[in-house]
Amino acid sequence: MTPAIPARDLAMILVVVVAWGSNFTAMKIGLEELPPFLFVGLRFAVLVPLIAVIPRPAAPWRAILGVGLFINIGQFAFLFSAMRADVTAGLASLLLQTQAPITILLSALFFGEAVTRRQALGIGIALTGLFVVGFGSGGSVTPLGLLLVLTGASSWAVGNLVLKRLRGVPMLPVFVWASLVPPVPMLALSWAIEDTAPLASIAALSPAGWGDVLYVAFISTVLGFSFWGALLARHPAARITPFALLIPVVGMLVAWLMLGERLSGIEAAGAAIILAGLALAVLRPGAATRPARHPTA
Repeated sequence: MTPAIPARDLAMILVVVVAWGSNFTAMKIGLEELPPFLFVGLRFAVLVPLIAVIPRPAAPWRAILGVGLFINIGQFAFLFSAMRADVTAGLASLLLQTQAPITILLSALFFGEAVTRRQALGIGIALTGLFVVGFGSGGSVTPLGLLLVLTGASSWAVGNLVLKRLRGVPMLPVFVWASLVPPVPMLALSWAIEDTAPLASIAALSPAGWGDVLYVAFISTVLGFSFWGALLARHPAARITPFALLIPVVGMLVAWLMLGERLSGIEAAGAAIILAGLALAVLRPGAATRPARHPTA
């Protein structure tokens, strides 16, 4: 009989799910003061001092660069651009989770990993939900917003392929050291493309704006990955990772409570279809009793 997850660890799971789910509302609010590229650069710039206290992970520089490029820059540059005007926080929290089935497909393409019938069916169901949301949206997402979020999810999925090469390497140091990558190119792109003076915008940032930046940097990245890594180190991955499906649920709930966002009936139906597809593609029946051979943190 599989032992129950201790109450302490369930509390940690709850903290991570709430932190990562509410992160989207914090990003949406922060984008009211900061343009997307500048927000991305600043989000990771505030993490750079942590390299003084967190040793470099046992990972090659090309892997750290890959995480910084595809996850820290690619994912968030496209996501923030979409959230600025073209997608709500709640729906973004759901659509971004398509990185999971995209990762499955890319792993099959590049690593030769088999795609099971269950996974294929789940991916097909999730794609059906995307079409429902995309073509039946009542204003929560534009076609451009859908494209941008899916591009960000695809970039995250490519980054996941980099992470798959780092089995056994703690993830928190990887993401902290990968925070060295975004600040300079993002600030340069903001100066060149966005209609703003980066330094002036940072100087004019309100206390609430700084709160949003620090929240998405430290609560989402540092606290989230610290707790998530500890959980994966103590339990089989298949017992912990399914809880990630609660993140978009919390994301949509917090966006409703804090921002007054509401899904139309057809958007809610599409969201439910996407969640069902993700669950089918990601969850593995019977896998929870098998220990993870390479737990990551």
